[in-house]
Amino acid sequence: MRSCLAVNLVTYMSDFSQLTLKTLAIHRVGNKLRNEGVLAAPHTYPLQDQLLRNALFDYFLQPFTRYNEYYQFTHHTNLNLNEIYTFCRHIFEDKGDFLEESVNIAKHLYNQSIHPQIKGGEVFIAYFADCIIDDEMTDAIGIFKSEEKDAFFKPDESSGAVLLSLEKGINLKRLDKGCLIFNTAAADGYRVQIIDKVSRSDGEARYWKDDFLRLLRVQDNGFATESYLNLVHQYGEDTFGVEQGKKDQLVFLNKSIQYFSDHDLFDVQDFTTQIFEDKPEHVSRFTEFKERYEAENNLLAAPDFKISHPTVKLMKRKLRSLIKLDTQIDIKLNSDTTEQYIERGYDEERQMFFYKIYFTEES
Repeated sequence: MRSCLAVNLVTYMSDFSQLTLKTLAIHRVGNKLRNEGVLAAPHTYPLQDQLLRNALFDYFLQPFTRYNEYYQFTHHTNLNLNEIYTFCRHIFEDKGDFLEESVNIAKHLYNQSIHPQIKGGEVFIAYFADCIIDDEMTDAIGIFKSEEKDAFFKPDESSGAVLLSLEKGINLKRLDKGCLIFNTAAADGYRVQIIDKVSRSDGEARYWKDDFLRLLRVQDNGFATESYLNLVHQYGEDTFGVEQGKKDQLVFLNKSIQYFSDHDLFDVQDFTTQIFEDKPEHVSRFTEFKERYEAENNLLAAPDFKISHPTVKLMKRKLRSLIKLDTQIDIKLNSDTTEQYIERGYDEERQMFFYKIYFTEES
């Protein structure tokens, strides 16, 4: 994890409400290991059909409305040596280069498609106008790849009866891989969002984000929020989970998530005071753990930052408040207030731990 959690971080938010699809090129990129080659479009794709334009718009952009993570192009020696960054910069500087640079993008993707499990597919490269990011109106370039094909029935009534034929095509509800490059912060590697639905193995998982695009997470409030919740989760596992069992770990986690949900600004002093109000002995232990965690993960300490609530919602789903027992029984704690209704103990006769749960009625 890269150095982050700096104070006065930015919260990036994108708004597609005024965005328009201006130009599109569609190429076919195969697997280089199998010498499948690249089928490059000889011209940009016509967009006169409004129904097709609307369908493409939803196919490309709908998946990004659920994510709030932003990245930037990087290179270990010189940013200009990042191929996709350079191709996109040329397009932003001269839109007349769009088709030529889109072919360069497709060829670069082909050169990275050397893992045996990477599937060939259609690559859509689009130019969008009037996207709003961080209150700035700007343009964006989209790179989207369709790999998986779904079977569907095509009805035919021309013979006076309904006949079905089985065909394969692109599922408009599932974008396999994609990225949006916003024309902002150019000197810092632009601002980029990504989608990657197909990751069966380490080699395949790395090729889109790391090999093809070469991205790092941006040091924004979303990343700071996510990093701190991961820190909190790890502290709960290392401390409460080991010493006092899963219940106290999840109560601590739920109290921490509730703090992030209820506040707009994270303040480490206020956080530790509230979370460890009934366990003051944990304040110094948590502070020591925090400093060690930040050092091990190359994080810069920050006394405060603006909480990203979309990130909190995503982390709530990721950090499940579930006690999974080896007796095939799961217990879910929905909030820290459930602590008073559950007790943990040990049965000497059975030589087993147990949970005692109090309730008024079942539902």
